Amino acid sequence: MAQRVVSALPAAHRRHIHEDGRETLAIFQTCNQTIHVVLVALTDGVELEVWADGLLRRRSRFLRDTEARKQSHRLAARLARRGYRRRFLR
Repeated sequence: MAQRVVSALPAAHRRHIHEDGRETLAIFQTCNQTIHVVLVALTDGVELEVWADGLLRRRSRFLRDTEARKQSHRLAARLARRGYRRRFLR
């Protein structure tokens, strides 16, 4: 029987995240909901945040900016199929 190996190192948790920049990629609306897709630049990667009516719904972490932008385009297509309309940023 194989023995189970337990690591003595604690799990890495971030208590204080310092962001380098933030960019709103898209805003989508229906008659009763507004969704903001935000790209957050960090020192060691980027995060894609999805906010719905002021509440953080999802946060995805990527190593590169291009992968996060590809994911935002896939999300935009999915929301368009569900009837959301894109508001253009000024």
